[in-house]
Amino acid sequence: MNPVPCNGCTIWCHGDAVRLLESYGDDSRYHTQPHPYLPGARMIAHQPNGDCVYLGPGGCRIHEYKPQMCREMDCRLIASRLTFTQARKLSAKGALRLPVWQRGRDLLRGPKP
Repeated sequence: MNPVPCNGCTIWCHGDAVRLLESYGDDSRYHTQPHPYLPGARMIAHQPNGDCVYLGPGGCRIHEYKPQMCREMDCRLIASRLTFTQARKLSAKGALRLPVWQRGRDLLRGPKP
């Protein structure tokens, strides 16, 4: 796929567990907390409201050096690989935020006429 057309979209930055990858040295560069689903793994810390600790009023405050998982996250891939029913079930388990799947689906459909 082409580069992710985020264009200021911050859906991924609200409440998702952004895992840090040791192979990229991510875990030493950022404010972290234990990952809720992967024992022993670390993730980007969250603000009290569940947003990424690096999300500010103008978007990502560390965009230039964001973690590998943030650079590779493509909501279009999630939407192309999961049906709505699968996404809904993962959402009910807390493993996927449905707005991320919905954003990917919207991008795959293209602009509305």
